[in-house]
Amino acid sequence: MSNDSIAKTFLVAFLLCVVCSVLVCLAAIVRIDREAYNKQLEIRKTVLEAGGYQQQIDDGGNIDEIFTTNMEMKLVDLATGKYTTAVDAATYNQKEAVKQPELSETIPADLDLAGIGTRAKYAAVYLDKNGGVVLPIRGAGMWGPMYGYIAIAADGTTVKGFTFYQHSETPGLGAEVDNPNWKKQWPDKQVFNAAGKLALKVVKKGKYDPNAADAISTIDGIAGSTVTGSKVHGIVRYWFGEHGFAPFLAKFKAERG
Repeated sequence: MSNDSIAKTFLVAFLLCVVCSVLVCLAAIVRIDREAYNKQLEIRKTVLEAGGYQQQIDDGGNIDEIFTTNMEMKLVDLATGKYTTAVDAATYNQKEAVKQPELSETIPADLDLAGIGTRAKYAAVYLDKNGGVVLPIRGAGMWGPMYGYIAIAADGTTVKGFTFYQHSETPGLGAEVDNPNWKKQWPDKQVFNAAGKLALKVVKKGKYDPNAADAISTIDGIAGSTVTGSKVHGIVRYWFGEHGFAPFLAKFKAERG
């Protein structure tokens, strides 16, 4: 075949297109894998922060190693509070499940303190092998949804840590939920009182009394952002209620407490 033939020109062009297509596909696969890994890494980092492992990360520890050494993810059926294998834990996406009728349910209006309308039937929780559990929470903020994690000790009531990883709150105001000084209030607070009743609450800034009988379950609000403080209050009240994690924590306490 002549080097100048039309057939050879088309053949070379075709082969070049095939090679380029393969390279583009491979690049896309690598990018998707990298994005998936980065997303998983961010989740693990946030779970570890809530669980009290931030110092190990700050000291240069490998996030994946710290996570796999200390955490185990399981799915919980929120209706029963029991662990479940109804769906594949490895591929389950709780955010996406909310959009799927077969994996979600409508929250009765009188119980929807978090203002989310629906919730997934199953929640991905992270069991701390050293005791305790990290729970996912979400709710409506002032300008958009808020997503976070709260860690509870093996007694099923003592807060170990709390953090939001996604929100749209106003910088300098509601966004102070990210302020380390505000988050320092949460560890050692009690979710339930001695009678087993839900007691954890966020009050308006200036209303917190450290000497009050319920101070052990009270979080001081955010200066200049009463609305965000109220939203966070609703979020924790919903997720620790009977429609949230209360059934699970009762069983968890019995097993680990």
